[in-house]
Amino acid sequence: MKIPYRWLTELVETDVSAPEVAERLTMAGIEVAGLAPRVRGLSGVVVGEVREVSPHPAGGPLTICRVSTGSQDFHVVCGAPNVRVGTRAAFARPGAVLPEGRCVEATSIKGVVSQGMLCSEAELGVGEDGAGIFLLDPDAPLGKDLVAYLELDDPILEIEVTPNRPDCLSVIGIAREVAALTGGRVRMPPTAVGETDPSAASLTAVTVEDPDLCPRYAARVILDVAVGPSPAWLRERLRAVGLRPINNVVDVTNYVLWELGHPLHAFDYDLLRGHRIVVRRARAGEGLVTLDTQSRPLADSMLVIADAERAVAVAGVMGGANTEVGGATRRVLLESACFKPASVRRTAKALNLSTEASYRFERGADIDGLLEALDRAAQLVARLAGGRVARGVVDVYPAPRAPSQVRLRLARIQRVIGACPSPDRVETILRGLGFPLEARDGGFQVRVPSFRRDVSLEDDLVEEVARVWGYGEIPSTIPSGALRLTRRPRHLVTQDAVRHALTASGCQEAVTLALVNPAHVAYLGWAADDPRVVTLQNPLAADRSILRPSLLFGLLEAVGTNVRRQSPDVRLFEIGRVFEGQGPGQLAREDTRVGVVLSGTRGPRSWFGGKARVDLFDMKGVVENVAEALERGDVTVDAVQVPYLEEGRGVTVEVQGVAVGILGELHPDVQRAFGLPAPVFVAELSLDRLEAIPARTLVHRPLPRFPGVQRDLAVVLPATVLADEVGRVIREIPNPCLKRVTLFDVYAGEQVGPRRKSLAYSLWYQAEDRTLTDMEVNAMHAEVIERLRQSLGAEVRGARGWEGA
Repeated sequence: MKIPYRWLTELVETDVSAPEVAERLTMAGIEVAGLAPRVRGLSGVVVGEVREVSPHPAGGPLTICRVSTGSQDFHVVCGAPNVRVGTRAAFARPGAVLPEGRCVEATSIKGVVSQGMLCSEAELGVGEDGAGIFLLDPDAPLGKDLVAYLELDDPILEIEVTPNRPDCLSVIGIAREVAALTGGRVRMPPTAVGETDPSAASLTAVTVEDPDLCPRYAARVILDVAVGPSPAWLRERLRAVGLRPINNVVDVTNYVLWELGHPLHAFDYDLLRGHRIVVRRARAGEGLVTLDTQSRPLADSMLVIADAERAVAVAGVMGGANTEVGGATRRVLLESACFKPASVRRTAKALNLSTEASYRFERGADIDGLLEALDRAAQLVARLAGGRVARGVVDVYPAPRAPSQVRLRLARIQRVIGACPSPDRVETILRGLGFPLEARDGGFQVRVPSFRRDVSLEDDLVEEVARVWGYGEIPSTIPSGALRLTRRPRHLVTQDAVRHALTASGCQEAVTLALVNPAHVAYLGWAADDPRVVTLQNPLAADRSILRPSLLFGLLEAVGTNVRRQSPDVRLFEIGRVFEGQGPGQLAREDTRVGVVLSGTRGPRSWFGGKARVDLFDMKGVVENVAEALERGDVTVDAVQVPYLEEGRGVTVEVQGVAVGILGELHPDVQRAFGLPAPVFVAELSLDRLEAIPARTLVHRPLPRFPGVQRDLAVVLPATVLADEVGRVIREIPNPCLKRVTLFDVYAGEQVGPRRKSLAYSLWYQAEDRTLTDMEVNAMHAEVIERLRQSLGAEVRGARGWEGA
């Protein structure tokens, strides 16, 4: 928000310079992001008057103007359509310098020498209009330097206002802060309204049908106005803060908005049907052409300002073109109201329409200050547009707000910040900020003004005292007291262990958005109307409107981004929450998961590193590392069909018989949808489920004293049988001497027949109390073969063995 320093000093008595004001405001929590003159690098531009205008010999739109500065005349070639004899405008003499370093010199234009130039707003940097010359008031002093005349060297404070401080969205709000920080006194602008008959109540009526959305609405009527251009001081004030002057009536509402922080709107009274105001919700199928000439359909949840027949404004957002104040307006109805912030926010979002008014109403308007703003605007309209203010105000306020009282104890200040200023200093600070108070035993009884919506607790007042007193005034102390050791939460310990295991596996951690694109959700098999999908009712962006049901969305987007930037070898993981809908009116279920994606080559590309690409077994190894890091036991897998995984290339991951996730190869269609040229392997595990599984008990065993025997076994099975299933059948045999089972070969070809495969295992037999004999080992091995035949229908291809220590 822009605050001109000279305007600020009109509302607060202070001799503190603009840079020091900016510093003190920032240190008090009101950040001043920038401080600079309104226009930089402008010199040599003065007020000139056009005395003569004649056609250019070359024809066309060009004219030759004789421009006087009072002491000297210049001949200037000009192509502006609004140049007229007798107008006073900004004139750059030869030698003048414009913003961005442009130097004005006498130059020949189509054979005629131009001694300077008549400048537009855009060329001077004071506005955006570049179509015509910058016209000044008829009484502007000839030859006066334009920088001094328009105060273009006035420092402008760029203030970043936080959402909890809507009171600072005005010059008077910043003036209160400066008064408290510098010991100055706030000077409220005068609001003496000269009223005449008839009464406002006899001219109009206001009906509020929805007081929940509009708790207060007030109106004044001004008669016999003459709509026209605003005076120079008002136009320049508005330009200085980034607003475009329109006419004297509309400019007054914008001026008061900036001065006092309360939005106003002016209606052409004679265009209001029935000369009355109705505050209601929009009707079904109702629409409105707003002041920006856009036709906007209105929903029945939106609050509108209407006359006796139709909507004439979107409440708190923008007025309608059907009652716009223009050159033919003679009577004006001024509106000053207060609207529910949430209602204005929803409406502005739905219409994709953000205005200075909606920005303030969304943060909360001062319900008790709206009459002051209304009176100030009525006074200025009467003064600048020659109007007569009808007697009285039509004020609909069905449930007046009760003043809020907060007790502030000096002992509380001491306890919270470790120090306390004197009672007189506390009183000065709070009164400077606009808090009426009276002394009570050991503190004050403070009345919270309606413009300070952020203050409701005693500690809020403590914060006000601390920031204005100055954080530098709080003495430094060494903390004392007993320290309690705390345990790191279990879920964070689990996440750290998983994070270390994955980084040790060569993966890098990614952090992606929890909101995902609906199109991507469809790619992975979730329907838009799936009750498990949580869709935001009021998303910030259409392509980020669904809470992710899986971590893979963000990870696959990250892989695509890397591929587009010539980094195809990607190993990423993310730890985060996913969301699953539980039906209407129910909170979504959240699950903490880890997602992993692998793509590209297995190792760095080099002359010795080979070109082998990652595959399903690389991903399985990564998952096994996670389970091992959590000490949850061995991982087993089972075939599963998942919509976004290639058929036959996806499995469920089980630990101790509990399904904890999936892994597999991404389906080619999904791969193409995300723009991924190479195969991508994915895994997603539920950390919540893994935490619920009891950790494996570590048992110490002495080194074996007796030699073991290794036997190899090759079995032929259908191609659909998983190797893990074979290993599981072998391990389930209750034989304490069978220590290890290792798959070392897989074969599929003509020798085993179609749709079949051969799996070769190494089995290690070892007893803890003796050396096993061949007869014992043969019996154990035969039991394994028989169990495989019975359970899986396996055929034994052959066996061999050797003994070792």
